[in-house]
Amino acid sequence: MLTSSIGYMILRTFPESIVTIFCGMLLMGIKLDNKEILKKGFLLGVIVIAIRSLPINFGVHTILSMIALGIMLYKMSKGDLLRVVISTCLFFIALAMSEGIYIFIATTLLSIPIEILTNQDGPISAIRTLPSLLIAIGIVFLLKKLVMENVNQYIKRG
Repeated sequence: MLTSSIGYMILRTFPESIVTIFCGMLLMGIKLDNKEILKKGFLLGVIVIAIRSLPINFGVHTILSMIALGIMLYKMSKGDLLRVVISTCLFFIALAMSEGIYIFIATTLLSIPIEILTNQDGPISAIRTLPSLLIAIGIVFLLKKLVMENVNQYIKRG
């Protein structure tokens, strides 16, 4: 079970959910609309906070969050299941990579102790981890160019 303060969950989850929706729409090729991104991001944030509050083993919340994102992207794409599955997986890979890259940069280049980065006790801890979301966006732009263009060509060929 995840143990985070409510302040940490709110300050980390809502920006992460907005980035998640933005990146999902970007990977899917769905027209980006700021109002839609914020609205769906807030809804995803509420869902993710509810999931993280459940008494489940660590890791299960990630799968449930992927399913929630997949359902939202599926509805926004009007039923493009293959792209939804690929986009959802690519985003969570990008998110995991961005966390690793940020921890490497923060601990080696900025000399921030790992304990500070992994502490989930309060709002300051959440704010310290937000730069990883910018890295995730950069990785998603690369994945869109390198992977999704090939997926789109493959799907068009049948």
